[in-house]
Amino acid sequence: MELGLSKSRYLGIGLEYADFREYQEGDDIRYIDWRLSARSLDVVTGDYKLYTKVFHVEQMKEVVFATDFTESMLDEEKVAASLYTLSLLLELSHRFTDRITLIIFSHNVNVYRGLRGREAIKVIESTVCREKGVGGSIGIDRVVNILKTIVRKNSALVVVTDYAHEVDEFSQLIKLRKAFAIPIAVYTIVNRWEMEKPVDRARITLVDPERGGLITEDLDEIYKVIKNHLNRVRAVLAVGGVNHVEVQGARDAQIKTLKIVETYLKTRQGQRA
Repeated sequence: MELGLSKSRYLGIGLEYADFREYQEGDDIRYIDWRLSARSLDVVTGDYKLYTKVFHVEQMKEVVFATDFTESMLDEEKVAASLYTLSLLLELSHRFTDRITLIIFSHNVNVYRGLRGREAIKVIESTVCREKGVGGSIGIDRVVNILKTIVRKNSALVVVTDYAHEVDEFSQLIKLRKAFAIPIAVYTIVNRWEMEKPVDRARITLVDPERGGLITEDLDEIYKVIKNHLNRVRAVLAVGGVNHVEVQGARDAQIKTLKIVETYLKTRQGQRA
């Protein structure tokens, strides 16, 4: 789909020619340079030597995926959108032969190192389908403390979460990005009623799924607070140089497939989406 900027000298398909070398058994015959081979006549034996092209190809990257499966993420539409987004990105990373560190945070923070993309997908599927390791209320701040011991300057970070975290927690992601000079992509998963009012006028009682608290207030006032929080988080991510995609349910995830992929590719390369 697109090759990154990190290069390494290997035989394979790539963007730029690097060199020639003598053909070896098992090499792809499509990359034999027949003109050069035709000029390689050995005058003693009368044999020709075959030469194949060597290209710059993409090096694997260290990519850390931090995935939120706390209580607020367990809405059916959010789960579906998260799984679609994660499966898409991890399949792409698998084809790039990236080395994945997967972090799942819920009741606890679980870290899985040295995975390939499809292996990470299986871990996520198992976690969700068995309903083990989901729920709870671990915050992004706890995850950032663990990330400080994991990320390296040549790695990239992908965070799949929602807006149910304090603005300061997202600010800590920015501090991490600056401290380690790593690119970060944040995919925020939302459902419809987090974005728009279900009715025009009413009093509403909201239940905090993670802390169990109740808030009863005029509907307009509640959604003013929600809108203010969303805008503050968006502003923090934008000013902080984080690549950000907002996904509203499974259908929206499918519609935004190209944007989701493009954001990952540019983050992986250390660019702004």
